[in-house]
Amino acid sequence: MNKNLLINNLFEVNTAHSKLFRNIILVVSGVLFLSVMAQFSVNLPFTPIPITGQTLAVFLIALVYGRKLATTTLVSYIAAGSMGAPIFSGGKFGFPFLLPTGGYIIGFLLIAIVCGYLSEKGFTKSYSKLFLTIIIGEIILYACGLIQLSLFLPNKNVFALGLYPFIVGDSIKAILMVTILPNVWKLIKNEEMK
Repeated sequence: MNKNLLINNLFEVNTAHSKLFRNIILVVSGVLFLSVMAQFSVNLPFTPIPITGQTLAVFLIALVYGRKLATTTLVSYIAAGSMGAPIFSGGKFGFPFLLPTGGYIIGFLLIAIVCGYLSEKGFTKSYSKLFLTIIIGEIILYACGLIQLSLFLPNKNVFALGLYPFIVGDSIKAILMVTILPNVWKLIKNEEMK
């Protein structure tokens, strides 16, 4: 069991059956969390990209669960929405990769892989490493999102439509994560010392 993962320190399991059961519960909980956070959605009149709580949920899942469990959660979320569950932003469903917002969904999956991997290496324990991890994730998210958006809106300034309106909100989310996660690690360390 990787002790660099926050989830393994919060919910320890001793047997393979317990781990499987815990992971199923965590994946279902993660899909529900993503679904709820996606409904915190504000449509902007000048862009097809809404402001949502999804990015915060995706990062938290990647940083707490690690690569494998986060990727499984994101694949399950995308599959459920693709099969008709109204869990994407604004209660939408369907195959998200065929929409202007599809690149961001691809970015979510890559965040689960890359940021989840970095969390397995202990990057959530340090303020600076966690901040770097979030910056890497944001670069991945916006690279994927802006590329897809440019395919749908080739003659538009995709930075004005798919990046600039989201910088302040994403900065606030990053500050929240950088403030909370290392402090959770400190609490765990203090509990272990007792």
